[in-house]
Amino acid sequence: MNILGVAFLADASAAVIRDGAVVAAVSEERLNRVKLWHGVPRASIQKALELAGLNLDQIDLIATHGAAPPEPDPQPFHAKELQIKQSDLPADRRKAQLAQLHSRLEHERQVLGKRTPAYLDEIRALGRPVKVFGHHEAHAASAYYGSGWDDCFVLTIDGWGEDGSASFWHGDQGKLIPLARSHTFDSLGYFYGSITKALGFVPHRHEGKILGLAAYCQVPRSYPVLRSMIDYDPATKRFLGRMERGLYVPRFENPLLKEFVQGFPREDVAAGAQRSLEEVVSAFVTDLGGRMKLAVAGGVFANVKLNQRLCELSNVEKVFVFPNMGDGGLSLGAAWLAHVQETGGRPEPIRSLMLGPAPDQAQIETVLRREGLRYCRMPDIEECVAGLLADGQVVARVCGPMEFGPRALGNRSVLYQASDPTVNDWLNRRLQRSEFMPFAPATLAEQAETCYEGLASGRDPARYMAMTFSCTSRMKQEAPAAVHVDGTARPQVVSREDYPQFHRLLTAYHRLTGRASIVNTSFNMHEEPIVCSAEDAVRAFRAGQLPYLAIEDMLVEADCDVMEKAR
Repeated sequence: MNILGVAFLADASAAVIRDGAVVAAVSEERLNRVKLWHGVPRASIQKALELAGLNLDQIDLIATHGAAPPEPDPQPFHAKELQIKQSDLPADRRKAQLAQLHSRLEHERQVLGKRTPAYLDEIRALGRPVKVFGHHEAHAASAYYGSGWDDCFVLTIDGWGEDGSASFWHGDQGKLIPLARSHTFDSLGYFYGSITKALGFVPHRHEGKILGLAAYCQVPRSYPVLRSMIDYDPATKRFLGRMERGLYVPRFENPLLKEFVQGFPREDVAAGAQRSLEEVVSAFVTDLGGRMKLAVAGGVFANVKLNQRLCELSNVEKVFVFPNMGDGGLSLGAAWLAHVQETGGRPEPIRSLMLGPAPDQAQIETVLRREGLRYCRMPDIEECVAGLLADGQVVARVCGPMEFGPRALGNRSVLYQASDPTVNDWLNRRLQRSEFMPFAPATLAEQAETCYEGLASGRDPARYMAMTFSCTSRMKQEAPAAVHVDGTARPQVVSREDYPQFHRLLTAYHRLTGRASIVNTSFNMHEEPIVCSAEDAVRAFRAGQLPYLAIEDMLVEADCDVMEKAR
């Protein structure tokens, strides 16, 4: 059975599964070059079908998200309204909070009544049967079926979807059993996003900067107030946004919060927000008791430090983070749900994220000649790149199918030796990124146990850069460029089975240097999507003033003036 999955929110995407196996998945932003684009992803649909060797008429079913009641549930809304009215807030603050609550309700009515139905109508107009699932149901399916586990708990948390801001499930023998759901106006995603906004960054895009800044403050003075914004109710298994305490609002724009954070260094506020998020989610998981496997999805689980904290809990045996944890992963989650519903069978778990298009060999040479670049074909490009890295050169690498999800995993990456701690300054500047953001390492699987602590319970997330780990003395000594100030790193553990060509490169580098890790950062300029085509690669290669580009088996050398700057 051929199923096309479609996601139409930020990072819109399309995926194709055949008889339960994923054969293609592409994000629209990689094709149209608009970061976090939303809408019906027509180019991605066409590309995913092309990669699967299908046309639309051969698709048995289209699966998507967006199922929700036509109106937000009035009961929790009125309960929240009553809490605010009965709170100890001054009258003007109660009035302001009630206005925020009603504004949120009106926004949801617009989304549920107009925006989402319009997207669904556009998808139905493709002319194939359509099944529509809940937003968080699709997130939960991506985590559960992606893990391949039979029995586990599933937790989803994000800003909001049509059916809530978080959900909790039991995955049992191929079935997802709903247990609890947090309301849209009790959003941990909006809590963290509002901090992002208040500190001058862009919510839904720069939350990772808050995570990076948090490591620079050990004892945040802002914590008590920020912690009062969110909570967890053990009786209902729901997260809570504490509007009745006067600072939380279910939206990114929050003037009172913006005024509050001005009294603290931004590192302090970031640390207070990060600690609050970790405590609330950890309390939820700890309260479940027992010993469990935990599968998670939703944009909040792009927070790799939160994922580490969950992995370290005494009642958690293993954690699986769906690698495309944000709304871009909804296409695959919906497709898996449709497969289970239609066939009664269990879909195959995720095996690889290399699910997108590969650069066309003829097109590569056409682009390189047109741009007047010097290049040559290398019989063993991995050995060549390893030698350049060992010599201290920066190499951008484009190889094979594009990754699906937010992380570059070697096929669309910029690589450099991790032994140079100055790289965070000059390479971030060249790529126009924030200097306080750490680079991630790619580490040989055979050496990983000597580089990271607690790897056993988080080995799946480590395949996809989805979790931080505390670094060993070896890692701190030989790869300081990839170790953050808090002693952690966000590794991609590279095995021969997962990444055969990238593994060959790292093996050659290890043989030349004795070091197990290199810097692996995404190949893109700041605020741009990761490169997809040969044209994208050449444009970013020149904009970043990089000395070498390895594109398939072609080695491209920069112009002489760029090479001189690189040295």
